[in-house]
Amino acid sequence: MTNLVSTFEGDIQIASFAFIVTGLLYRLTHEQLERRIPKWNSFSSALQNRMAVEIACIPVRLGLFYFTLPTVLKVFTPAGNWTAIDTQRTLIACSLMTGAYLFDLIIYRDDVLSILHHCMGPALLIWTRTCFSSFTSSDALVSRSLVMFVFFGAATGGIAASGGVFLLRVGKTCLPRADLYRYFASCVASLSVTTVLSCYMNVLYFLQNWDDAWAYFGLFMVLPLIWETFECYLQWRWLLRFYEIEDKLRQPKACREKRSASPDSDDQITLVDDMAGETIKSMFPTWLVPLLKLMVCQWMVLAAALWFNLVRDSYATWTGGPIVLPDFINAGQSVGVNFTA
Repeated sequence: MTNLVSTFEGDIQIASFAFIVTGLLYRLTHEQLERRIPKWNSFSSALQNRMAVEIACIPVRLGLFYFTLPTVLKVFTPAGNWTAIDTQRTLIACSLMTGAYLFDLIIYRDDVLSILHHCMGPALLIWTRTCFSSFTSSDALVSRSLVMFVFFGAATGGIAASGGVFLLRVGKTCLPRADLYRYFASCVASLSVTTVLSCYMNVLYFLQNWDDAWAYFGLFMVLPLIWETFECYLQWRWLLRFYEIEDKLRQPKACREKRSASPDSDDQITLVDDMAGETIKSMFPTWLVPLLKLMVCQWMVLAAALWFNLVRDSYATWTGGPIVLPDFINAGQSVGVNFTA
């Protein structure tokens, strides 16, 4: 137990710092939003909590961007380029994300998928520290994939998605329709770039390094593939949903009918537009959404190729001899973590 605590000592300190900072910013943000947003009290407590904590997490997301960007820029370079500094950056990023996400998990919210997604923060830190903290080039194989998820999901994509949700939930109560659409479309554009890069880079990375990944994980390769498929599914789902909302925001609200009370009006109907203005011209070309859906299909083919590789090599392992424990279990035992009963 002492060995385990000493292993995570530095990580716990960074995570605690991120937890405290996020908590203080959450309280401050909640108070400011309550003071500045006229209809704030009309929102449900779950929505209030979610909006406040998303804003409070922005400093941590910026920190994640800083610590993960160098790794993302050289993700397809040879593993020998990985240094001890890269390992340290990865551990710091995972610790920051863990602290912020742990605070997020104690805040009441009614989105089950988001709760499950935020559990990935602590899980990622434990996995990285126990298996990929040799501070040598052997950390590169899986760490690079994990760092890409942190960079595109929790950092850049997280800011874009959080900004879009805030505009939809809160901004629409105090912004003109044209400004609301323009700001939201900017979030959609940013989210498009991060989602496409994230999903494609991750699947292409594992396709490029499949032999090394299989040699490392063996039959346990199913675990990172499940995680990657689930994370990419969430990212594509959010992106396409945002485009649906973007299209609805361009349309003026449905007119309501108001019948005149005058007996001489011959039951005249007057159309009253709840939201003045005509349909806003889209910031995106008409072919973009079909192209994105085509890219989703293409990504699914690439992901299916990964699963095919898994089935093929698993079958060869089961029929070719006894199962040998993969390297990552030995790596975990080398830092004092016992994976056996």
